[in-house]
Amino acid sequence: MNHIKSLFTLLILACFSCCLNGSLLLARSADTQSSSVLAQPVDEQNSLLLEQSTSEAGLSLLTLSAGETSSLSPVNISLHMRSAYHNEFVGSPLKFDDGGFRFDQVIVDVAGEISPKLSYKYLQRLNKASPIFTKENLPNSIDYAYLRYRFNERFSVTAGKQALTIGGFEYNKYPVEVYDYSGINNLVNCYLNGLQVAFTPRPNQEFTFQVVNNRWGTVEDAIGTPVESSGTSHVMRVEAPTVPLYYSLGWNSHFFDNALQLRYGANVTSPAKGKTLFMLSGGQKWRSDTWRIYVDVLYQRSDIDYLGAIRGATATPGAMVENVEYFTLLGELNYRFQPRWNILLKCFYNNFSVYEKNSHVDSGNCLTSWNYQGGLEFYPMKDDNLHLFLTATLKKFSKPEVKQIITPTNSFRVSAGFIYRIPVLSVRR
Repeated sequence: MNHIKSLFTLLILACFSCCLNGSLLLARSADTQSSSVLAQPVDEQNSLLLEQSTSEAGLSLLTLSAGETSSLSPVNISLHMRSAYHNEFVGSPLKFDDGGFRFDQVIVDVAGEISPKLSYKYLQRLNKASPIFTKENLPNSIDYAYLRYRFNERFSVTAGKQALTIGGFEYNKYPVEVYDYSGINNLVNCYLNGLQVAFTPRPNQEFTFQVVNNRWGTVEDAIGTPVESSGTSHVMRVEAPTVPLYYSLGWNSHFFDNALQLRYGANVTSPAKGKTLFMLSGGQKWRSDTWRIYVDVLYQRSDIDYLGAIRGATATPGAMVENVEYFTLLGELNYRFQPRWNILLKCFYNNFSVYEKNSHVDSGNCLTSWNYQGGLEFYPMKDDNLHLFLTATLKKFSKPEVKQIITPTNSFRVSAGFIYRIPVLSVRR
C-alpha cells in the first residue's frame, strides 16, 4: 500500500510539473477559443476563489459560485435543497436497519456585486446545528462569509470565511449535488476564515495563494487529548501552535476547449507546536457534450491525526493518535444519454494508516474501504435547477491490521429524492 501511495503522490507531482512546463504551448489553443472561462455564458458567476459550484455547466479553470450570474445584481438570494427517502442496510450479511425521509441539505445563499470590482457572498446550511467555535467566533453552519475585490482581470483578493484550497473535482462540486463524499473530502474542515490572492496570467490558467485558520475551536477539539506512553507514566505534552494557520497553493487550468480540466492543491500547517501536516491533492477531468469523467487523488501525512478518522475508530476516540497517513483515490462518470436523463457511476478507495507506532496504537493499515455508488437522475424542466434521483451506495470495510482499531460496519443505502435550486430573489440595479 505504501508503494501505491508513493506512486500516486509522484503522479500528482509529475502531472503538475509536465502540465506547467507545457502550459504555454497548450494555452495557444485556448487563446483561439471564441470565449474563455471569464466570458462563458453560464448560470453562475466566474470566481477566482476555489470554491464549490452549483453546477458542472462551464466548470473549468475558475470555480463558480452558487446561484450567481456572470453579471451579478446587488442582491441575489437562492435556496438549495436535497431531500430523500433512505433505506439503510448494515452488517455482514447486510440486514435492514432503518428507513425514512430526511432533508440532507437546506442551504441559503446570498450573493451580490456592490460594484464591478467588489462582490460578496454569504452561505449557510439551515439543517446543520453548530455551537459558536472559539477560534473563529462563528458556527460551522456558515460556509461562506467573504468579500472579494478584483484589482483587474489578473489579480483579486478574497477576505473572510472561504473554502480551503484543495485539488480535485469532488471537493469542488456544490455540496447539495454530492450524495456521498470520499474519505479525505468527507473529513477535512474545509470552510475557514482567512485571505486568498489569485493570479490569472492567461484565460486558462489560475494560481492561488491562501492563508486561513487551521481549526475552528481549541487544539483539543482538533487533535484530541494526550495519553500516557505504554508502560510508563509519561504523558506527551502538546501545545497549540503559535500561529495556527493553513498555507495553501492552488493551480487550476483547462485545455482543448475545456475538454481537459485540471485542479491541483498543496497544503501545509502545524496542528500543534513542533508537529507538521502536509497534503497533496489533484484531479483530472475529461468532458464532452454527453459525458464527464474525473479522477481525483488525495494524500495527507501528519505527525498528529488531524482528520480524526483513525482516532475515532479506537477504543478511546478522544485520545490523540500520532504519525498518520490518509490516502483517497476516486473516480466519477456522468453520462447524459438523453437531454433529461443522466447515469451516475462513482467509486472511491480509502486507506488510512499509522506509519510509526505510538503510545497506544500500533503501526499498519487502520481503515481500508471500497465504496461504490450508482444512480439515475431525471431533469423534468428545461434548466437543471430541479432533478429527481435514485441512488444505491455500498460501503465495504476490510479488516484492519492494527488490533486497537474497531472495524466500522459495512453498509448499503438506497435513496430516492430530489435536488432543487430555487432562485428566490434578484434585485436589479
